[in-house]
Amino acid sequence: MDVLPLFGSDLRVRTLFTSVEGSAFSDGLDDYLQMVGAKTVSWAEAMTMRFDLALSASANGELHHLGAPLLLMPHGAGHNRLLRTADGYGPEVSGLARSQLVRDGRVVPTVIALSHQEQLARLARYCPEALPAAMVTGDLCFDRIVAHLPRRDRYRRALGVADGRKLVLVSSTWGEHSLLGAGGDILPRLLAELPLDEYRVALVTHPNIVARYGELQLRLWLARERSAGLTVIPPERGWQAALIASDVIIGDHGSVTFYGTALGRPVLLASSGQEIQELDPSSPTAELCRLLPRLDRRRSLLGQVKEVVTAHIPGAYAEVTGRTLGNIGRAGESLRKIAYQIMNLPCPPTPAVIEPLAEPRAEVPEVTAFLVEARVLSADRTVVVRRFPASAERVSDDGLCDPHLVVDAEDLDRRLLESAAIIMRRDGSPRWARETVRRYPGCAMASAVIGDQRVYVVLRDGREFVLTLLSWVPQAAGDRVDVTCLPSVLYGWLTAGHREGGFPSELQVRLGAAESRIRVTPPAL
Repeated sequence: MDVLPLFGSDLRVRTLFTSVEGSAFSDGLDDYLQMVGAKTVSWAEAMTMRFDLALSASANGELHHLGAPLLLMPHGAGHNRLLRTADGYGPEVSGLARSQLVRDGRVVPTVIALSHQEQLARLARYCPEALPAAMVTGDLCFDRIVAHLPRRDRYRRALGVADGRKLVLVSSTWGEHSLLGAGGDILPRLLAELPLDEYRVALVTHPNIVARYGELQLRLWLARERSAGLTVIPPERGWQAALIASDVIIGDHGSVTFYGTALGRPVLLASSGQEIQELDPSSPTAELCRLLPRLDRRRSLLGQVKEVVTAHIPGAYAEVTGRTLGNIGRAGESLRKIAYQIMNLPCPPTPAVIEPLAEPRAEVPEVTAFLVEARVLSADRTVVVRRFPASAERVSDDGLCDPHLVVDAEDLDRRLLESAAIIMRRDGSPRWARETVRRYPGCAMASAVIGDQRVYVVLRDGREFVLTLLSWVPQAAGDRVDVTCLPSVLYGWLTAGHREGGFPSELQVRLGAAESRIRVTPPAL
């Protein structure tokens, strides 16, 4: 799909798709091709038809049966994985292996497109007879990502990342040594430890995971994480945009982590530690895995995210990533020229139209229950509020000062509502708030949003207040205090020892990157 726009507006070129039979990861492929509007033929039909060019991003399968000159391309950042054998991994590298490239003594691809000169040396080692077919073109996928960097703000808005928040992108390739394959508790811990108003966590998975287990199964496995605010990016739509939008990457030895490092993002490596078994030890990806800082599961994840951002030096790994990503910015031109030469057609005189990357199609989940810390800085009447998803199970509450539970009235878990210190509603009324305090004897207060900047609060002792957002001072344009946090400001003031003295007429609230003044007044008669 990265390559096809190179043939755009050329009525001489018609494109068909086929899938090699026997792949363990073909589930969902037909649905995807239908979604993008591709015309398909069966593998049996394809073997009987005449084509002027065959494009493949994989060297696997019976490609030698196609009656067409083959242009073989990598489907990730270079060639890094060792081929599997019955008892582990063999010495050959996927995409550079003689067992893939040669059939019946003949090199199958007409052209082998490589992303960097470095791969020529390894191809000479693994399959020297294929060297005459090799050409260094660059990495078109990475070129497209770089070309779309100016759309970063647009992608952040689409993913619900407000200015002032950081987007933590978690990336997992497939296999037992991947971030998800190695097990562990990285996702739930991230969601439990990173304040909601300062961070958003998104997950990108290798398409092989969905192909093997199904999208439904992945959603079921991630049910608690999604309820805690995890944004799951479909592998077929939006991972490039999420990468561009990200501030920090927690990943493994997959291509997304490699591309993110090449973009200059801070990266923490969270694979099993044994991923080197899957990699060609002389590949740039293996070297990068040896150099990147590793996430330590024994330590605070929030602390490590902050540390990797603070210690980050842009371009620190450019020498390593630069040995995979060559010919930057010119891969499309190179591949287009090669393809038209193979088809024996004059190349169009005008450059190919740049096809926009797919907008991220991701559900941005709404969190309806919060564990909230409201810490009072008494010197200037400022209350610092930090919110965490209540459905993300914390290992402990260490580091949180007197947290309380805030639950939306529409939350489906009755146990949370019965345990809440504050029950809130985004479209409520004073009457609803009074009834809620009577209905739930365990809650300290009920709150109803009664306007863009006002919240009506009813306390257990019968007092009622209107909280009005007066102004906000964002670190960046677009930050704004979420008014549903305002009742926690009163709760924090009460639990800080001000139960008898009442409330000041104004308080300062700090929520993530935003800071605001609020007015506390009794309701108008």
